[in-house]
Amino acid sequence: MKRVWKYILLVFVLLVVSIGGYGIYIFKFKEYDVADPEVEEIIEDPYVITLPDGTEIVVDKEGNIIEERKDEPAEENSDGAQNEDTQSEDPTPSENDPNQVTGDSEQQRLTVAEIKEKYIPSLKELENQANSNLDALIQKAYDEYSAKRANGESIDIGYFYNKYMGAADGLEARTDAAFNALMTIIENELEENGYSKAHAQSLRDDYNAAKEERRSNLLKKAKEYL
Repeated sequence: MKRVWKYILLVFVLLVVSIGGYGIYIFKFKEYDVADPEVEEIIEDPYVITLPDGTEIVVDKEGNIIEERKDEPAEENSDGAQNEDTQSEDPTPSENDPNQVTGDSEQQRLTVAEIKEKYIPSLKELENQANSNLDALIQKAYDEYSAKRANGESIDIGYFYNKYMGAADGLEARTDAAFNALMTIIENELEENGYSKAHAQSLRDDYNAAKEERRSNLLKKAKEYL
């Protein structure tokens, strides 16, 4: 993300100033008032990820799971029929019951591939939220830039650089923290089933590849806007 915002803001720079000692000053040393509630809302919006069992976890910017939500089981009928049906069932499992615990742990244990596969929707959900936040951030930058031009205001490139580079860095860090929180859950399940958490490395590789793709797509969007 950092790289793509450098590209975006470099385009702004090339339109209005030449790079030199003053450019370094306005980018690196000059202080700007970049506080913006709308940008903060984009950055601070917590990630909500649905796990394979239906539990929703809410992850803060530090990667801490601050809330877990799970659907409550269906309530019994007022006449107690559901309870009677449950009690009347034969508690002895059938020999053909596929859910019966046989005592053979190998038959009950999921494979590495099965564990990783069942978390793909959760990882995809995180990716979709990250893409949505990035789109919102680049739209905010474009809208502010366009509004200033339409109003005849001077374009302070250092201001845009510091404001949106900082926002992009914060958003990427928060997305990484949410991803790591989810990966901890996946790695724990691998270890609970007797596998090394190193088997999850391919998921980390896929995540990093997706980040690079988002950077490339954002650069294309920025060029379209300009």
